[in-house]
Amino acid sequence: MQRLNASFLNGRPRPTTTRIVQFGEGNFLRAFFDWKVDRLNEATGGDWGVTVVRPIPGGFPQTLNEQEGVYTVLSRGVDKAGAKVSQARLIGCVRNEIAAHGEWASVLELARDPNVTVVVSNTTDAGIAYVPSVAYADEPPVSFPGKMTRFLHERWKAFDGAPEAGLQMLACELIDHNGEELKRIVLLHARDWALEPAFIDWIETANAFYNTLVDRIVPGFPRAEADELRRELGYDDSFMAAAELFHLFVIERKEGMPALRLPLGEHDEGTVVTADVTPYKARKVAILNGAHTGLCALALLAGVETVGEAVSDPAGARFLDRLLNEEVIPFLTLPKPELEDFAAAVLRRFRNPYIRHLWHDISLNGLVKYQTRNLDRLLAYRERFGRPAPLMSLSLAAWLAFYLGRFPGAATLPPRDSAEIVERVRAIGALDDGTPAGLEAMVAAYLGETAFWGRSIDDRSLRAQVIEDIRFLTDEPFTFARLAARLER
Repeated sequence: MQRLNASFLNGRPRPTTTRIVQFGEGNFLRAFFDWKVDRLNEATGGDWGVTVVRPIPGGFPQTLNEQEGVYTVLSRGVDKAGAKVSQARLIGCVRNEIAAHGEWASVLELARDPNVTVVVSNTTDAGIAYVPSVAYADEPPVSFPGKMTRFLHERWKAFDGAPEAGLQMLACELIDHNGEELKRIVLLHARDWALEPAFIDWIETANAFYNTLVDRIVPGFPRAEADELRRELGYDDSFMAAAELFHLFVIERKEGMPALRLPLGEHDEGTVVTADVTPYKARKVAILNGAHTGLCALALLAGVETVGEAVSDPAGARFLDRLLNEEVIPFLTLPKPELEDFAAAVLRRFRNPYIRHLWHDISLNGLVKYQTRNLDRLLAYRERFGRPAPLMSLSLAAWLAFYLGRFPGAATLPPRDSAEIVERVRAIGALDDGTPAGLEAMVAAYLGETAFWGRSIDDRSLRAQVIEDIRFLTDEPFTFARLAARLER
């Protein structure tokens, strides 16, 4: 079968000029950012070409150059009407790929290109990190901020420090304040390397580092369906990437920052430009991530294997609907209709038949996830209403039962956490000697453990609720049928 190449675009225009340098060749940026840029070019007749820089050595042995930069994104999921959707799009905005390791001179040549105005990155969660051993003369510097510092210095020299030669950086790494953190480390390297004060000033005044929030599930290459898709599409594509339908790109443009050169916010319904990304991050953490964490332990106790199975069950769907609308949305700051729309989209995403998301995978480091995603809403509910949030409390109890292995499937579904956390939970579980006093001592220690929650959350009412919930979950095998009955109360 023929390898995918530019001829399959059937004459569709593609960019002639590299205007975006992209650090990261992985599935996420290709099925998220490049997919958005490609649609922007088509909608506006734009010439936003992307050169992809592979930032680390090794990895996938083939390069995008072998397909002339062209690849397929499969957007798949459930639409608002509940229908299954699978859309294939050929991406033509990527002009070429170069490797930082082995082609560093070519990367620096991009820094001297006046047409380049935007840099985007996704170099994994650990990519934006300070590595003190990185040196200016390294070819290339091992860290991404080191590469970026060297890239910017090359540009500053090439354009004699002209303010208009400054770049706009869109950091898409999954860390808080990603753009600001990249800028901080770039300035740190510049000072470490004793680079010119005028260059440091140029970084500060002529370049913009935008914080972002990115949200799209990208499973990547659909290996299980590869042969069927080749026959259906009529070509062989080594870089095909599957993604969900939902996509959200929030770009924080704070007061005083320049207008974005790349006009995604004007033409893409899934891109938001805002002065403060914080409410959108809180929405994602509380609703999307919080829903996962809220139902995860309950699903595991009930023997429900995947997210899709859980939300296809009326009890699982109703649990999440009530959790989000009664115990999460009232405590967020964005307009209620916007939050409700996002929550509805989350439930559609969970029902996506093309993604098999295992609850046991989601359970990794479950207690810290509860702390960061759900605890604030648990405490806010108690503060507002003077009583424990019923579903958040049930979830909290379920995590304790899961870590202690008090459910029929425990032998094959052990807790996935550090040895220290698992051992601490077991020590707390040992306080339960089968008496009411022992059960209360266990729950009090669980709620009071600062290693789990960052503080003690123990009080009389929450303790009593979690004791009741533990009994409900463990006195007989827990099922979603029992959950349905509980939700009727």
